[in-house]
Amino acid sequence: MFYEDFRIGQSASLGEATFSREAIETFGRLFDPRIAAAARGDAPLAASGLHVAAACMRRLVDTRGAWRAAMAGRGKTLPEPGVSPGFKAMRWPRPVHEGDTVSYSMETVSKRETSKPKWGLVGNTFRGVNQRGEEVLLFSSLVLVARRPEFK
Repeated sequence: MFYEDFRIGQSASLGEATFSREAIETFGRLFDPRIAAAARGDAPLAASGLHVAAACMRRLVDTRGAWRAAMAGRGKTLPEPGVSPGFKAMRWPRPVHEGDTVSYSMETVSKRETSKPKWGLVGNTFRGVNQRGEEVLLFSSLVLVARRPEFK
């Protein structure tokens, strides 16, 4: 999508992820020793917050890839991928336990032109909600998005 295609208030589903005990343990072994230590017992596990966020990012990358493939399939010009200056206010209001399924979404909350005529800046809010409708992940980000060639 080009900068001009984004509309404030538009939402997009990014898909869902189910957090199995095996996936939580694997992430813990690789990235979070607290999870790995907890996995030695039989008590139900809670996923690392970064595991929950990483699953969201995987779905975002996959969704954007599908959008680009659809554009290419229609013979459309593909926008140059932009970079993100980062995330802010990332929080996990509730834990994600083994067996939980989290649905991810993205909502466009802001957009503005930049001093670079080729790029616009789009602000998004990302959410993860478990199967009980409880919010388990929330953060915002900005991303530089290419403008359509006719708008540069």
